[in-house]
Amino acid sequence: MNARRLILIVGAVLLIAGVIALLVPVSITGNGKSIGCGNAVAADTSQAESANGQTVADVPILNQIVPHTDYVAECNHAVSSRRSWSIPLAVIGVLVIAGSLVVPRTRAVS
Repeated sequence: MNARRLILIVGAVLLIAGVIALLVPVSITGNGKSIGCGNAVAADTSQAESANGQTVADVPILNQIVPHTDYVAECNHAVSSRRSWSIPLAVIGVLVIAGSLVVPRTRAVS
């Protein structure tokens, strides 16, 4: 196996890993259960909005502050975090593949 083929394989692995990471569902944990946030391609915060509506943070209690967890913000952060490393990974994979295909083949001297 020559270096060009090895670089092509590494680029393909990086590209596939990046695309899979973009498509795998993102979730957060809240109230002891998993809350789905969609994936890195299309965020879906409907479950997080529903979980926000089920908290007791909107109920007024005299002289007390009830901590409120914003699940929509946590979902957006989780999706953003996934995008921040999966998109560059896929782009690097594409660049490595393109670079390995652009470099001219060297002929063996016999």
